[in-house]
Amino acid sequence: GSSADADADGAGNDGGTVSGGEAATKADGIMPEPGQYKATITMTGIEIPGMPAEMAGHGSGMTTTSEYCLTEEDVAQGFEEMMKRGQNGECSYESFNLDGGKMDAVMVCKTPEGEARMTMDGTATPTSSDFTATMAMNVPEMGEGTMSFAAEHERIGDCPAK
Repeated sequence: GSSADADADGAGNDGGTVSGGEAATKADGIMPEPGQYKATITMTGIEIPGMPAEMAGHGSGMTTTSEYCLTEEDVAQGFEEMMKRGQNGECSYESFNLDGGKMDAVMVCKTPEGEARMTMDGTATPTSSDFTATMAMNVPEMGEGTMSFAAEHERIGDCPAK
């Protein structure tokens, strides 16, 4: 092994000031690259107790796309912050694991309608992420429901000049 290998290994083991969930992401070495990203989210299912039969499958297959810019500051916060984008409400993680490009996480969001808990599972690279998610939420006047969707984030170029 060269001295560069020893340095890389040593730096990962001396603890530094990284704490909590950040450690797992940083240790993996995968960080999103800055740039313009396109997010494609496809609803794959919805189940709400007492939902009228004609609404079954409603929204399934519905796709929304959006674009956003990840700055150097955003990137420094890793995939955790990237995954919170586009969520309704104030979100935090119960768990976030990124290892060898495989990701699994549980995010809880406080929304005006109550708390929503989302379980995510998928893959991440420096320029993309691809995952499925199931969100359990309280639907006013109906009870606990779930929504499932597939999400794909892909870098499509540099951020537009300001």
